[in-house]
Amino acid sequence: MKRIIITLFVIILFVPFLEAKTYSKKECKKYAYTQVLKKGWTFTDYKYLVKIWNRESSWNAKAYNKRSGACGIPQAKPCSKMRSFGKDYKTNCKVQINWGLSYIKKRYKTPTKAYTHVKKTGWY
Repeated sequence: MKRIIITLFVIILFVPFLEAKTYSKKECKKYAYTQVLKKGWTFTDYKYLVKIWNRESSWNAKAYNKRSGACGIPQAKPCSKMRSFGKDYKTNCKVQINWGLSYIKKRYKTPTKAYTHVKKTGWY
């Protein structure tokens, strides 16, 4: 019984850390590029996406804006908007990229149009 309790304790304590995968900025950008192409967007759209997210978070999946409460690579506000895309939405760049591209598609149609909006208003 003691062995079972210790085993359960170890599982509860360490499994969340084993599940969390961190990606380099290069890996995140590569993943974003593949997703941009899957959506039928162009390399130009990808370049503008990079400009937007360089400005928003520098591709830091753990970025957090204390003033606005926005977080992640796409700076979702509130951060919990990304929850439906994955339980590790606060740290996983793939989850954040998927949410961010979905947001851009719904609101602006393409990253190029989103960037045009950013240049006019300072936000997206």
